[in-house]
Amino acid sequence: MDENTNLEEQRERIENALISAVDDMDREHLRKLQLTMHACAKRCCADMDASAEAVQRCVDRCQLPLTRARCYVQQELAEFESQLEHCMRQCRALASDGGGDAAGGRSDRCSLECVDRYVALLPELLSTMRMALDKGL
Repeated sequence: MDENTNLEEQRERIENALISAVDDMDREHLRKLQLTMHACAKRCCADMDASAEAVQRCVDRCQLPLTRARCYVQQELAEFESQLEHCMRQCRALASDGGGDAAGGRSDRCSLECVDRYVALLPELLSTMRMALDKGL
């Protein structure tokens, strides 16, 4: 297997794991918040005595929990990706410092270990995120 294929497979593994994580968070938490937001906004709009400004403020308040939750999920996943990228950069530095084919092999193994380690960390991250979302942040 050549280096590009191996790196592409690693990227695909991480991408699939992250897509799955985002889908899980969406199904388990964000959609419920979205339903709640829309029900709340519907109540705001149903108040025929309220001014347009008051209705808009009400709708904006309804959106806050979902907006906070989405930002939280995005921040956590961005931090995860940043840490993974740092690990991968360290592996690339290993290859550039060592030189030769042996260093390239060490770099590939190192990169694979990064991917394995971070994919294995995803369930723990998701669990932490679920608990935070369950508490309402």
